[in-house]
Amino acid sequence: MIHVIVNAKAKAGRKQTAAEVVTRVLKAHGKAYQLHLAEKPGDTRELCRKLSEAEGEKTIWVVGGDGTVNEAINGIKPSESLHFVYLPAGSGNDLARGLGLPADLTKAAEKVLASSDEAGYDYGEMELHPGGRSCFAGSSGIGYDAKVCVEVNRSRLKKFLNRFGLGKLAYFMVALKQVFANPRFQVTLIADGGKAQSYDDCIFVCMMNHKYQGGGLKMAPTANPKDGKITVTFAYGMNPFKVLFSLPRIKNGSYLKMKKVVTFDCKELELITDKKQFVHNDGEVVGEVRHLMVRCGEGKLRMPDTTE
Repeated sequence: MIHVIVNAKAKAGRKQTAAEVVTRVLKAHGKAYQLHLAEKPGDTRELCRKLSEAEGEKTIWVVGGDGTVNEAINGIKPSESLHFVYLPAGSGNDLARGLGLPADLTKAAEKVLASSDEAGYDYGEMELHPGGRSCFAGSSGIGYDAKVCVEVNRSRLKKFLNRFGLGKLAYFMVALKQVFANPRFQVTLIADGGKAQSYDDCIFVCMMNHKYQGGGLKMAPTANPKDGKITVTFAYGMNPFKVLFSLPRIKNGSYLKMKKVVTFDCKELELITDKKQFVHNDGEVVGEVRHLMVRCGEGKLRMPDTTE
């Protein structure tokens, strides 16, 4: 039995809901399923918690955007008996890119069903001080990228543009503004309990399991979602105009070759800033703090091996 959790508002084109598309594919393949519609924020998290705690083997499919999968990862209890599938039905779909899934929902479902292998995928755990624990599936960040998420989520622009399939445009417009508006900060990083390293005039720090965030920006082109490590990337000491002209290089990941851009892998990262910074997990703002810890989750998500 496949438990299918679908964001009730998720569409697959203008004429079909995501639920209609996924159930049609499952029926065509003769798969037994139970549909669960997530009507409001928190529903996906609670459904995942209940289903993953059940005895025996269980398979959960989650269909929606990056915010939906973030709810799922904060509700699921990973185990060897839990088989997890994520299918894209949002405007960003960065996790889907990291998993090698097509943006088209039907094609993504077909690819999942055609996969004969399963692999253990990483997820991230975060402790905010204060703020408690939060998890992320694909990406997390503080500074510039988190401030973009804050402004987009607070505005009506994204909802308006989503009606026309132009949700990414909202992020682009806000991202341009925040190049000049977002204040810089000092950050101290301690990786795997090693020596503390401090940087002034920091722009952002990203902690990544997968390559993409921000609607297809290749923030961590070297990230491996199965290696048990977090890939950290950050930039500092650039004037706003240099940041502006570097944005196209973020799209293909070549920005890592620039001076004042640093990347490394670690299992655990402690991060301390001189002033409070917004923090996002999978594009969802989870707090505003000066101190946090990030690590790979203790378990693995058992998922179809769709990455190349």
